[in-house]
Amino acid sequence: MIISIFSCNNEFGNSFKIMNDLRKEFNFNSVEMSWDNVSAEFTLQDIDHGFITKDSLKLYALIVDKYVTTKYPRIDSLEVRKYLFSGGGGFEVIEFEFNKNGKLVNTLEY
Repeated sequence: MIISIFSCNNEFGNSFKIMNDLRKEFNFNSVEMSWDNVSAEFTLQDIDHGFITKDSLKLYALIVDKYVTTKYPRIDSLEVRKYLFSGGGGFEVIEFEFNKNGKLVNTLEY
């Protein structure tokens, strides 16, 4: 029983560290993260999307993905990684989905 509690706290601590790291590295106002044994989803909020094109956000998502997977091998081992960019008011703009090999496999515009 103690081991499962420790494991849960360890995963929570890792999530908090990753979210805090992304806020500092990329100046996001807010980063939310959820993950399991197969996938991770990041909601990255409050960058000025008004002047950023879809292609620019795609390149930005690639940079963020490369950073996260290089620094956190646990995230790199997941089958799917999603990055949802949202505006200052929390409204969703676009989501990019990458597979385990870092290849963009899906884009969803809101």
